[in-house]
Amino acid sequence: MVERRMALALALAATLPLALGCDDEEDDAAATGDIADTPELDLEGEAATPPFDVKGDCEGLLLVWFDDDGPHTAESRDEIPDAHRERVRVDSLRLAPEERLDPAFVYLADLRAPGEGGSFAVRKVRREAFEALLDRAAGVEVAAVEGEGASGAAGSGAGAANADVIIYGADWCGACRSAARFFREHDVAFVEKNIERDPQAQSEMQAKCRRAGVSPSGIPVIDFRGTILTGFDPGRLESLIQRGGAPI
Repeated sequence: MVERRMALALALAATLPLALGCDDEEDDAAATGDIADTPELDLEGEAATPPFDVKGDCEGLLLVWFDDDGPHTAESRDEIPDAHRERVRVDSLRLAPEERLDPAFVYLADLRAPGEGGSFAVRKVRREAFEALLDRAAGVEVAAVEGEGASGAAGSGAGAANADVIIYGADWCGACRSAARFFREHDVAFVEKNIERDPQAQSEMQAKCRRAGVSPSGIPVIDFRGTILTGFDPGRLESLIQRGGAPI
């Protein structure tokens, strides 16, 4: 399942714009985010109150919004175009594993306008529905795709399973995929750990960040031979590779 999702995410950029064979009505819906209204995706879920505030500019939260180019991450509500604020995935990477949502579900927030008290409405939906939206946006047939997973070993060379380079990320994260591609191109063995599906990986990542004095406000978080980096910075990774992993 994880392998299939990673391949679907990788296919997003290669299948733009959305499903060229779709009729005009479906294309219009996709462009405005209304594609999620189709009943087969069942994204309504149920009202929920997450263990973190979803109000104001939502700074400090992990925000994932969609358009016809697929999923995008944002660090604040202001970074999300008005037309794509109705269904935004929200999460906090600062939560302890025991406080996190059941991995079978995700939180979707309506960030168009706050309700009473200044908070935005949040619903809990099944992860399958969230992933179905990615599938639909990519125009990819689920059953026909196989690929690399974000929770298992990956990389170039037989030493990947014993690699001292770790990417902490998630299936939908484009920057995580870019980091994995970078390491493959540079023949650096690495492993990927999915912090959404593996509570132990989430806890491990947070502990490393605390020890390094790093605030994990987003993903990927990369452990490069003991140096902890947040986000994908190819320039810094190039320097680390040249120095053999010594901090810079």
